[in-house]
Amino acid sequence: MRASAREGLGRALLVITSVAVVAGGLEAAARVARRFRGPGYEAAETDRYMEYDPLLGWRKRPNSSVTYRRREYTVDETINRHGLRELDRDYALPAGCVRILALGDSFVEGYTVPFEQTVGHVLETALRAEGRQIEVLNAGTSGYSTDQEYLFYRTEGARYSPRVVLVFFYYNDVLYNDRERFAQQPKPLLAVRDGRLEPVNSPVPAPSPAGHVRKPPAPHGSAILEWLRDRLLYGAPREHQALARLGLWDAIPTTRAPLEIRVYERHPPAEIEAAWSRTSDILGAIAEEAEVHAARLLVVYVPNRLEVDPRTWELTRIQYGVDETVWDRTAVRRHLEAIGAMRGFPVLDLTPALRREVHWPWSGPYFDYDGHWTAAGHRAAAGALRSFLEHAGWLGFG
Repeated sequence: MRASAREGLGRALLVITSVAVVAGGLEAAARVARRFRGPGYEAAETDRYMEYDPLLGWRKRPNSSVTYRRREYTVDETINRHGLRELDRDYALPAGCVRILALGDSFVEGYTVPFEQTVGHVLETALRAEGRQIEVLNAGTSGYSTDQEYLFYRTEGARYSPRVVLVFFYYNDVLYNDRERFAQQPKPLLAVRDGRLEPVNSPVPAPSPAGHVRKPPAPHGSAILEWLRDRLLYGAPREHQALARLGLWDAIPTTRAPLEIRVYERHPPAEIEAAWSRTSDILGAIAEEAEVHAARLLVVYVPNRLEVDPRTWELTRIQYGVDETVWDRTAVRRHLEAIGAMRGFPVLDLTPALRREVHWPWSGPYFDYDGHWTAAGHRAAAGALRSFLEHAGWLGFG
């Protein structure tokens, strides 16, 4: 064999060996990361800091704490003496202070990020930096629908004397405003009695004992392939499907859309129409309650990720076998704005602000697996709120 041929073969073997070593190292590192990244499922964290409430169904237990450990984050959450994920504030309004009360579900509670990065605290910090004495109270509770937020405001939130009430609205609020259970948990169901919305199932039945948390199967196979599969699933679903056809992994199955997400259908079923009617009554009741307490109401529309990120929309189309002729991604927001026009309150759509934070594959406003806001999502929402409040002149400062 000639010397030049031997040198060429040697270089080729060196390249192959180097690639194999690097690939092996990456695979080993990926397996270690997979082992220690935390569970990718809900490990019953709510059982550790939520308690039964006969009016609301459940509430955060005062002076409690919990740690959320997921594959995308590890967050410690502390609850104050009044049951809020908030600083320890008194009910009495400090002299010269303007309060904003943020009502909502897990997006507002913000268990996916440290407290300092939640939308309410980011908003408060930004407004205080301008020399204003403002408090933004985080009254979000995981799993709450608009009906529970209304009851909380009526019985507890109003005690803080907020000048502005923010109601964060997510698509699944529609259906569960017309249901007496959420994720197998009993909750209030409201109906008009003597001209006022009241629970028809008060006291709310106590929940059954928590069942065993079913863990996902232990991961197996290449960790690098698993990482690539998941990244393509959420970021490039068409490419994910193409590689599935080559046998690298299973294709995304097509399933029937759950009833709660069928609010996006251009011709939704009767259950959704009925739920919208009840939702309108609830939002109208919150507006009336705010007026009684000399507060302004702003409904803040929290878009589903499929409304913000075109890659998620593509994944949704594959999962549920739908397209633009069947679903309208603006349907929930437009319906909400119509209610606002009828009931006399404005709606702030966070979609444009969140879209500006989509920088796949590097970062985005939503977590891939979890589906809630990242720190970037909370910042974007806080920025949009600050802009609205300042331009509307709702804070009462000169």
